[in-house]
Amino acid sequence: MVVSGVDQPLFRSFVSVRDTGRAVGAGVLLADDAVLTCAHVVNSALGRNRYDQTPPGPGQAVRVRLPHVAPDRDLTARVEPALWSPPRATAAAGSGPVPPGAHLHHGDLAVLRLPGPAPAGAEPAPFLPHAYGNEVIALWASGHPLPTVRAVPRVSAPPWVALDVVGGTEVREGFSGGPLWDRDRQAVVGLVVADLQTPAGARQPQAAATLYAISVPAIEAELPELPPPLVPTARRGVQQLLAVLETILTTPDAVRGCEELLASRLLRPSLGPGADLDRLVGLAVGVRRGVPELLQAVREMMPAGSGPQWERLRRVARAVSPGESLTRKQQRDLNGLLAHCGRTDPRQLLADVLPHAIELPAVTGLADTLDVLEGFEAQGAQPMPPLLQGVVRIGVDESEAGAYPAEDLAAWTERTALRLGVDVAAVRQYTADVRGYRAERARAAAEHHTRRSSHPTDHHAARNAAHHDTRPPAGWAGVGSAAVGMAPLGTAPVEAGPADPAPVGPAPSANGSRPSRYGTESGARLSEVPRVQVELLPTATGRHYTYQVWAWSGGDAPHHLVLARDTEVTSEQVVDDIHRVLVEEIREDPEPALVEFFLPAAWLGLPVDRWESFDSDEDGPFGLGFTRRVVIRTARRSRESYAGWKRRTAALDTARSLVLDHGSTDRKVARARLELQPEVGTVIVCCEPRHHGALLRQCVQAGVHTVLWHREEHGESVAAGLLELVEGGHHTQLPETVRLERAKAVAEAASTGHRGRQLSLMYDAPDHRPPQLAPDAWVLTQP
Repeated sequence: MVVSGVDQPLFRSFVSVRDTGRAVGAGVLLADDAVLTCAHVVNSALGRNRYDQTPPGPGQAVRVRLPHVAPDRDLTARVEPALWSPPRATAAAGSGPVPPGAHLHHGDLAVLRLPGPAPAGAEPAPFLPHAYGNEVIALWASGHPLPTVRAVPRVSAPPWVALDVVGGTEVREGFSGGPLWDRDRQAVVGLVVADLQTPAGARQPQAAATLYAISVPAIEAELPELPPPLVPTARRGVQQLLAVLETILTTPDAVRGCEELLASRLLRPSLGPGADLDRLVGLAVGVRRGVPELLQAVREMMPAGSGPQWERLRRVARAVSPGESLTRKQQRDLNGLLAHCGRTDPRQLLADVLPHAIELPAVTGLADTLDVLEGFEAQGAQPMPPLLQGVVRIGVDESEAGAYPAEDLAAWTERTALRLGVDVAAVRQYTADVRGYRAERARAAAEHHTRRSSHPTDHHAARNAAHHDTRPPAGWAGVGSAAVGMAPLGTAPVEAGPADPAPVGPAPSANGSRPSRYGTESGARLSEVPRVQVELLPTATGRHYTYQVWAWSGGDAPHHLVLARDTEVTSEQVVDDIHRVLVEEIREDPEPALVEFFLPAAWLGLPVDRWESFDSDEDGPFGLGFTRRVVIRTARRSRESYAGWKRRTAALDTARSLVLDHGSTDRKVARARLELQPEVGTVIVCCEPRHHGALLRQCVQAGVHTVLWHREEHGESVAAGLLELVEGGHHTQLPETVRLERAKAVAEAASTGHRGRQLSLMYDAPDHRPPQLAPDAWVLTQP
């Protein structure tokens, strides 16, 4: 059978795992004679309990088929004993079986060995780590392309990745063990392991399911003896890599020795005397972590090497294999140490090390977090790459509990820094800076505690002042080298508490009057309306939150931090606290306050306007979205977006609105449309909800001030209705207009489809931001 067209690598490597005459699961060709699948699929094919932990014996053969290569030929395969990782209850190796009724489990991987090479036309699949936001597909056990599931990775929650099913067939038994295929990058990004469907009586349709997969890094960590999987053929930088290696490996013996060493570490055969530079580079770029292994082999073969050619080699290696800097052994050693670490919050670690990232992926484990950090380069004057910064911060956290594993993490960091070309002195300086900052924070907290004890009547204010004063600015570690954080080259480091920039206020309208809530001077200007400002930090599930609340009473008054909640609570508690601040801290006369939620880019779609509290108001439930003007703002913007942000904000009075509809769902198309209209500050997003996140991020990156969208509906009539709301008055009226639409939806209880029920508004200027969230004055004053 000839396989052609798109997704050829998927079809050539797809394996159907069978029980007599039927398919029970799937797998993927890992090498010419090896199939990777789930252990519970093997158990099902052998007629055993799916969670059986005992390795199948040599006499127990599993029938497999490559349906797109040899559809009428069944092959017999046997489990590779050293690569059998059965389902188990916990992360600890050798832990007990999965309890009855349990869903989440660990392990569940197996490698099947074929009696010889796979049939002609079959090829091992390329593998890459998954990319958040990239749609993937999964084929059912038969391999037929019609019963295909489409999904998008949502969060990595070790040992699995959770994916939202966005289309295709209904998720059912038979997808397990099969490859998750990223069509954009043409690579396997995980193995399907389970699904969790919406209960039959739930409000969502039955097709709204969550798919779970084992990620590529998790597979590598679970099966450390697994041969490195292939990767899509690398092209960029290969010729540069050959050129720089010619200046380092100058003799045939050096090339041959390096090839033999690299082949042994990648578990590949060596060509011996026939090895040359092309073979050496081809071996490295063809497998996962092959390029870091190549650098390590070259270093061992030429230990005296140093100078410009070695720096060039490291730089070119990063271009050839971005996102990979550790060898397999370095990664295994690090993951082994991380298994003993539990004092560092993964999401906070990402935010601390990458303060200027426009979006941070949802992560829940330290190993997954460091996989993310490995993909980032050091910026500006900071010599420490983000990966090493993260390990240092984890080590400092762990040192508060004892010597292990903190001292081993420190030793790992210094050894790895040498191999990455980072001066050990920079590592030690950064570590000292982090420790110094932690000590300073502890001293400040102790001082505030003393003041709180001596002034009990001011207990609430003192506690919040302590939280405000001891929080570091983004990317800050202390003094010295670590203080530079991730500031781009040529910019100043982020400093604590920058002064608010000059407001970008509304310009006079055509008749010369100043716009206000009603477009004239008859009401207070929106820029003078009091505000409750909430920096909201959702947990990975998006159902619990930590937050800080500021009150701003207008005019020249400072932003006053009135509440900081560090424990995770529900949305009802968030609304309770906001309502208390509105009552106790804000004077809403004559204008009701603006309630502004500052959210990370990944959470701009959170329906905060629908939140309510059932017992915070004496007159009944308190609905936030229709009693106050609720808008969404960005917690951070990248430095490169500031110029567009200023320009688009200043042009709000004159520029027309832009609609990003279904024709703009490609991120490049959306960005191009925004670039073609650099003055547009107001955008209507009107497309399928699954594209909202990507388009919102494009708007933020381009500096858009206002975005209005309906969270469920789309189409020409919806877009026309939203445009009518936007263009029916001055832009400063929009928060009030949207509030009234939400109120109408609540008032018309019988109309479940009123557009006001699902309206989201991002209304975000560079001004009127709490000091911690304000942009640097430096970037706002540069041309």
